[in-house]
Amino acid sequence: MNVYDKAHELAKALKHCNEYRQYVQAKEVIAADPDAKKMVKDFLAKQMELEYEAMAGKKDEAKLQQVQKMYELLVYNAKAREFLEAYMRFQRMMTDIYKILGETVAEGLDFIVKE
Repeated sequence: MNVYDKAHELAKALKHCNEYRQYVQAKEVIAADPDAKKMVKDFLAKQMELEYEAMAGKKDEAKLQQVQKMYELLVYNAKAREFLEAYMRFQRMMTDIYKILGETVAEGLDFIVKE
């Protein structure tokens, strides 16, 4: 078995799966609506900022409330909501795939863990 061939098979399967096709379609729709696109980009940037701060041990209730309010506004825009839903489904699938791959090779990577 050639690992590179399998990686190319996985890439092809990803490109044709429903999650990816729906994400690409939603991306095309939202790209045609500058206001919805800006709303989603601002929301995702703020959400990512909040996640980075949480990983650093910081908790900012004001920012959390701001992100929640941004989300509440975003869901009223059908294009933005549909894009975000497709984006989240695709991201969830990719996270699952990364987890499967990571667990598979974890034994080989354990040398970097402190004892």
